[in-house]
Amino acid sequence: MSSLKSVLGCAPVLLAGLAILPQAQAGPPPPGAINYVEGHVTVDGQAAVAGEIAMVGPGQILETLQGHAEILLTAGAFLRVAENSTIKMDAASPKSVRVELVHGEALVEVVQVDSLYSLDIVDKGADARLERDGIYVFNAEQPAIAVYAGKVRVEDDHHVISMGKGGELELAGDGALKPRKLNRTETNPVYSWSRGRADYDAQASEWAVESLMALNGASKYATGWYWNPWFKSWAFVPARPYQVSPFGYGYYAPNASHYMAPVFGDFR
Repeated sequence: MSSLKSVLGCAPVLLAGLAILPQAQAGPPPPGAINYVEGHVTVDGQAAVAGEIAMVGPGQILETLQGHAEILLTAGAFLRVAENSTIKMDAASPKSVRVELVHGEALVEVVQVDSLYSLDIVDKGADARLERDGIYVFNAEQPAIAVYAGKVRVEDDHHVISMGKGGELELAGDGALKPRKLNRTETNPVYSWSRGRADYDAQASEWAVESLMALNGASKYATGWYWNPWFKSWAFVPARPYQVSPFGYGYYAPNASHYMAPVFGDFR
């Protein structure tokens, strides 16, 4: 991690700017916040933008025509939508987050499971509950759910199946759920794009933590989302002092040992 001394040694103007960051703690974004937009993306037919108050609300539809989008779900969970794909935010209540993949592909990276919420992704009528930190890929065109890391519980009208790392579930047209082994060395464009975003999100988190330390010290913080005005995105601060994301990037809390070097790697 960057040296804290380099942050504290900056001009007073910079430290004044740091005060913007913790204000987000009083009003962190609800599930559905649009964290990043690339290319042509719409929400209910209107051009989508990313920002501190940009949202996909319950019942709304986000479409990526020639672009990508990153949506925040529960604290520590990122939904990344591939090109030419459509998602619908079904529910974002205090206890449940539920998103339907209507068309195309999407990936969910869960850095930390939020025990206050249930997190479900619906793909062609199959409800997948994400139960652990991990990387989950959903395809609505050749309906399937792939688990590169983590654990998922999938339920439809007739079956319930639990599946862990290295598993893939074909959502057959006859209503059957057909598990098979996933070749985790093979990836697709949404996986590659998400890996780049995972790197960026981890860096945004590192800057956010440095800011919290400069202002409040190591003890006064809460896990969750913090608005990072320099990265122009929300940053996740984990509950654990040090945590490696499913893509292999280091996340720190303000009370972590800052002598530990960041980790960068794809942990498939």
